[in-house]
Amino acid sequence: MKLYTWLSHIPFLRKSYVLKFLFIAFLGIHIPLIGIVVYILFHPNSISPPTLFALTLVLTLLATGVTLWILRKLVRPMEIASEALIKYSERGIIPSLPTRYTDEVGTLLTNLQMRINENEDLLSEKKDLISLLSHDLKNFASTPQFLARFILEEEPSDKVKNYAELIMESTTYQLEFLESFIELLREEEIFSRSATENQEYRLDEIIELIEKVSHQKLQHKNLKLQVVKEVEKIDVVMKEEYLQRVLMNLVDNAIKFSYADSEITLYIMEENDSIVFIVADKGMGFENETKEELFQKFTKYSRLGTNKEPSTGIGLYLCRKIVERSNGKILAESDGADKGAKFTVILKKRNNYAHTPGVVKRN
Repeated sequence: MKLYTWLSHIPFLRKSYVLKFLFIAFLGIHIPLIGIVVYILFHPNSISPPTLFALTLVLTLLATGVTLWILRKLVRPMEIASEALIKYSERGIIPSLPTRYTDEVGTLLTNLQMRINENEDLLSEKKDLISLLSHDLKNFASTPQFLARFILEEEPSDKVKNYAELIMESTTYQLEFLESFIELLREEEIFSRSATENQEYRLDEIIELIEKVSHQKLQHKNLKLQVVKEVEKIDVVMKEEYLQRVLMNLVDNAIKFSYADSEITLYIMEENDSIVFIVADKGMGFENETKEELFQKFTKYSRLGTNKEPSTGIGLYLCRKIVERSNGKILAESDGADKGAKFTVILKKRNNYAHTPGVVKRN
């Protein structure tokens, strides 16, 4: 930035970034000519064709090197803008860019800083809105539920009791929707600020966590979770916590839509330059033409599980958001109603590791 700042102090260069480049290029082109003229003036009797050729070659190479070095320094403000944007988008680091320059790059830096500040203000307002939704709106929705509960405690007539139960059911659904909406707002902000990282994980640790989280739900339906893994450790471009989140969401989804006494299988394998995770169940399934709709926010295809478990309609949406942010793919397949479902996650890997096939059963 020092060279750019110095050139910005020259009046006729102050308002034009292009003119700064042309000025440096003009000086660089004329260095050999100036050098030759100076040499002839001071050594008029010793000039010869070989000497002139050598002098021209040396001065041309020197001028080219110096010019390229200076132009490289002059590009530094553009690099600063790019680095600031990457750090802000990936890690949420708010830059402090210079805003006093008046040429094209100075305008770019100023506008970038202004837009980042405005975006931070919007995010702050969004957090305030989330707090409002989390507190006030839940209070508004829960008031009718409390009143309905008081009515039921008074042993009303069957007709009034039915109305109170309908109010309870309706407000319960409203509260669940509000919770889902608030969770979506929070999660979207977290994922939009998260950086993609290449990390190595041991699969046993991830499987152990999935088993711990899903143990009660598996037992409740007498389901078996079978894990078939062809690798012991993986190196993928995704934070471990997000990989765990995706796999747990998919396993939880499989449990929700599986029939009792059936089996869920989690496959983990290598495929060319990718690691593939497949969660397959033998449950309710879905019509194949609706598979893309399953990944939409609050999809209309959201439904109750086999034991009437509620569905928020955002689990698969968040899974896709996480996977695609890591340049991966997530796919859904089913042969139709009551024919089970299969969800496949494909993530790029960096290194190949020795692998030992294994089968682990969990229930």
